[in-house]
Amino acid sequence: MRSCPSRHIIRHIIRHIISMLALLCVMAFPARANGNTGDAIYFSLQVTAPLPSSPSSLLVQSPSFINVPAGTVLSVHLMRGDAVLATSTLRFTSAYANNTLIPPVPVASFASLNDLPTLGQPLAGATLTPGQTDLNALVAAPDQFRLLWMLSDGVIGTPGRAIVTGAGVGLVNLKLAMVSAATRVGDQKPGSVLFYHRYTSNPTNTARENTLLSLTNTHPAESANVRLFLINGVSCEPVEIQICLTPRQTLSVLMSDLDPGVRGYGIVVACDAAGQPTQFNWLIGYTQVKQPNPVNGMTYDSLLNAVAVAKRTAGAVTTTSGAAEMVFDDVAYDRLPGQIAVDNVPSQSVGLNATTLMFYRPLANLAGGAVNSTIQLSAYNNEGAHSSTTVSLACYRDLSVSALRLTPTPLSNFIPPGSTAWFALSSTEALPLFGAQLNAGQFSGGSTSRALTFSAEYRISVPIKPVVCAAGNK
Repeated sequence: MRSCPSRHIIRHIIRHIISMLALLCVMAFPARANGNTGDAIYFSLQVTAPLPSSPSSLLVQSPSFINVPAGTVLSVHLMRGDAVLATSTLRFTSAYANNTLIPPVPVASFASLNDLPTLGQPLAGATLTPGQTDLNALVAAPDQFRLLWMLSDGVIGTPGRAIVTGAGVGLVNLKLAMVSAATRVGDQKPGSVLFYHRYTSNPTNTARENTLLSLTNTHPAESANVRLFLINGVSCEPVEIQICLTPRQTLSVLMSDLDPGVRGYGIVVACDAAGQPTQFNWLIGYTQVKQPNPVNGMTYDSLLNAVAVAKRTAGAVTTTSGAAEMVFDDVAYDRLPGQIAVDNVPSQSVGLNATTLMFYRPLANLAGGAVNSTIQLSAYNNEGAHSSTTVSLACYRDLSVSALRLTPTPLSNFIPPGSTAWFALSSTEALPLFGAQLNAGQFSGGSTSRALTFSAEYRISVPIKPVVCAAGNK
């Protein structure tokens, strides 16, 4: 009996996949961090070979290192933006350990809507259950998709490649993009770098608008050399102030005295005497912001904790051509927030509340520069409904919630009187983002944003200048 055309095509695809797997065996896979228990890791998709026009599956290839106990589940979610489209699971019914998994096999699989997904068993004692979604959309715009990789137990080296099958075979690189904040220590800790989310002052009316900035060296025995960079929120122009703190010393200063009439954010960097960033994970700080809300004129008085970032390696950062580059990658320094959230945003109706969101992407060069980003804002209300919008970010942005133009539901209907919502914000480039919220109304106050994810890597260049303590700073 002659084979039907569909079977012939299937055999052709299988042979093509096998040849591609053989090719992958000899290719040098990029170095990856291990996926550990409880980690939630995001990967972006980077096409390295043309994708088939009619895809039938997306196969995530195994890394070489796997060491997991029985009962472990690897869940891989295919996402478009913040929406989960399909989930693939790999369940280990028995313990599995392998340091040289060659040739690679699929550890996650996604089938097209036109193909029935089938259970697979690529590894001994493990069962692979594919997800199913519209892969045509992925082929049309792969840069809009990402994979969320989650492991329940053990350790698995994170993947480097995926294969798209169909009328031909295409290759996709998996690039580490972000790491979930859920497995990270919070910002309530000392660090070597501090990010102050807001400062402002009005020289002609400091009683209504001013900021108290506090910086503390918590070390019981060592002094700290600190470089404080104040970033103008309009021009992105930095102003540097050098501070020396004795052990357990606190410095509190009014911004009307330090940088009058300017609104922006601050970055503190612990340095050695030569001005090179160094490890000194003993700094904490906050700003107390007093300011009238421009919408209803009511004043808020809010305490905003500085985000502390630890330096994970000892010693100073190497200087090259008069600058030192701090790398925020969980190796040299902690990673920086990628997607942030603000919650308990009240209804803006009938003038009871006026909420301001503020956010910024830190300068990549503290000698000066510019920031231009598009921010994706997703809103979720008490009913679990979703609306969204995009806004621009030139340097530092104050955004009145009442001015938001959400779709598909307008703000007044989305957060009716007596209800609240929460917002998630991220840059479309997956670069770091910081922020806070301030409310004037029924409950006046504010809070810093919470990190939902962390950017995979970000670099900030610091111009080197010796630290000279001003009079009164010891």
